[in-house]
Amino acid sequence: MGGKCGTCTACCKTFNVPEINHVAGEWCKYCDIGKGCSIYEIRPDVCVNFECLWLNSHSEGEGMQIEMRPDKCKVVFSPTTKENIISGTTLPNYPDAWRKGPARYIIDKLIEAGVTVVIGGPNTLIKTVINKGGEQKVEMSEPDENGIQWNKGSFYG
Repeated sequence: MGGKCGTCTACCKTFNVPEINHVAGEWCKYCDIGKGCSIYEIRPDVCVNFECLWLNSHSEGEGMQIEMRPDKCKVVFSPTTKENIISGTTLPNYPDAWRKGPARYIIDKLIEAGVTVVIGGPNTLIKTVINKGGEQKVEMSEPDENGIQWNKGSFYG
């Protein structure tokens, strides 16, 4: 079962994991909701290597408050392959969770630090980009074989 995530299993519902035929937006068949992964010791590398922003903050010191954990704020914040861009994936059934409360606090702090946040539901084709210039909608590609999406335009600024 789980490691440092506590009872959070939000990432088990928000990301594609092709190695185990898991589709984002549905609970992973290996997820014991609120407890952890039933194949924790042999889970795919993508799961082993994934660290959300909340978990990362705890590996670097005191860390974010419990209210900011993905299962509590309903948004999984994670790094991307682009420097200074953070992805926010809202949990299914919570498409506006990022607009208020702890999730919005996280976004505001990231924006203050010069980070751009790209946010939306799992595999959605329209996401919201938030940066110092404000908010704008962007069109995203269909997820590739690894579940990665790319914007079809530019939102840097």
